[in-house]
Amino acid sequence: MIKKIIKALYNLLGLPYYAIINLLKGIIMGIKNTYKGFSISIKWSWRNFKKIIKKVPSILKVLVKWFIDAIKESIAQIFTLLGFFIAWFTLTGTAQDIVGIAIVVSIIIWLLTIRLRD
Repeated sequence: MIKKIIKALYNLLGLPYYAIINLLKGIIMGIKNTYKGFSISIKWSWRNFKKIIKKVPSILKVLVKWFIDAIKESIAQIFTLLGFFIAWFTLTGTAQDIVGIAIVVSIIIWLLTIRLRD
């Protein structure tokens, strides 16, 4: 009987010990897996960042060429743009707002599609 009581007390007192040990093992495993996933994502991000950095000069070259073409097109169409501005300036109220938005949107589309027209 005493043996059973001592064994029950040992099992009862041992339960929190095993619970804490398993909880700590789970926390450590979680930290390891989190670190592993974090390091993998950092490596992947760094690898893709290096690929993007290698493409920056070509992207800048394309942007500079587009900017120069946009300035040339704007100079070539200066009287059309002046006509747009005069038309907008002569309007009042809501018509002026709507026409102004339409002019801005059409100029943006016109400049973005320079390559399609070449």
